[in-house]
Amino acid sequence: MEPSEALALALEEARAAGAQEADAIWEESESLSLDAFEGKVQNLERSDSAGLGLRALVDGRPGYSFTERLAPDAVRRCARDAAALARFTDPIGLHLPDLSPDNGAPASGDLGLWDPAVESFDPGAMLECCLAAEARAREADPRVVNIPHLGASRSTGRTMLANSKGFLGERRSGSASFGIGVVSRQNGIDKMGWDGITWRDPSRLDPEGLARQAVERSVELLGAGPVPSGPVPVLFDERISAQFLSIFLGAFLADAVQKGQSRLVGRVGQRLAPAGFQLSTQPRLAGMSGSRFFDGEGLPASPRRLVEDGILRGFLHNLETAARDGIPPTGDAVRGYTGRVSAGFSNLQVELAGGRSREALERAFPRVLHVVKLEGSTGCNPISGDISIGVQGFLVQGASRTPVDRVSLSGNIFETLSELEGWGDDYRPGIRSQFVPCLLARTLQLAS
Repeated sequence: MEPSEALALALEEARAAGAQEADAIWEESESLSLDAFEGKVQNLERSDSAGLGLRALVDGRPGYSFTERLAPDAVRRCARDAAALARFTDPIGLHLPDLSPDNGAPASGDLGLWDPAVESFDPGAMLECCLAAEARAREADPRVVNIPHLGASRSTGRTMLANSKGFLGERRSGSASFGIGVVSRQNGIDKMGWDGITWRDPSRLDPEGLARQAVERSVELLGAGPVPSGPVPVLFDERISAQFLSIFLGAFLADAVQKGQSRLVGRVGQRLAPAGFQLSTQPRLAGMSGSRFFDGEGLPASPRRLVEDGILRGFLHNLETAARDGIPPTGDAVRGYTGRVSAGFSNLQVELAGGRSREALERAFPRVLHVVKLEGSTGCNPISGDISIGVQGFLVQGASRTPVDRVSLSGNIFETLSELEGWGDDYRPGIRSQFVPCLLARTLQLAS
């Protein structure tokens, strides 16, 4: 069956099985990746997945089921199972929106998520990228001793969502990626440098430029060591600031707030960060990973600030959590065909207005730890906000830049945000779903 036919059959069968309302999602994806080592292909892998997931609402009770077969009998069984399972759940107090074309359907158009050029990024083209990058890395610096990470990939995906009130939406995307990790050695000490990027058009990948950057990042950390413990201002580089912030983004999920699993309970309308700080969900950014016209329940997805001028304004909702709070839907639902509906950012963005250059932020204090690598996050608590994380970077004191490793930072993310000294004026390039410039924390505790 075609996906649209399978969706229509699933909804029809759910109604026949007793569901007053239902929605269904179809997802398919394909990925192809190649890894190389010392001029040869080390691994070539392709994976494909596809499936249909259904949510049936019987007397307000949700039932979920999914199938990875598009045969009519499998789709009918999936719908009957969802309706049957709904009778064992509690009512959730929601109704699916009427999003027919004549009644509030999301906008449509081209968000720049699909470029047919991605299909030309075959194993031959991937290997060519790897060989060019490997050659450039080895000639860039005599201290390069190994290139353990060298790979390229492409991925494509298609999603269709339909509900029993007439909504049908589709999203198609594709991207190409390349990454390289380089090891340099000096005085018996090895340091890893990495760079990578994703674009819609594989011709933009620039493997040789990425190789040069990876080598620079490797050799600049040679000679790194610990520095004295104590409080220090910390600048999180833009290439890891999103990684750092994402550890704690669950605090903005309405479901976590309603369950008391967020430090942001009861803080709407209160100051969370300095004046001028804006944190938003931005689903309409052209070409970016989280961009979409409709959310996981078919609602229009629109830009919205969760932190405005430093003040907490709200959380990320799906229909169920919005109904619990008695507020209109916000269009933040996310969903895969195998699971329940949750919520999430559609392109997290810390906006650049009021930002300063990285160099200016490094000079904001006489002594700043500029962090360029995070080493795991097992010591960080996303609920309490407590931070304990190993880092690498540079201790910047005037014109002096001393490479630093074997140190850790501790503190609390919510205190760090409230005392944020500044942020950058640029994002790292490439396709992604998180846009966070460098962040300057007034003080964190440094331990060697």
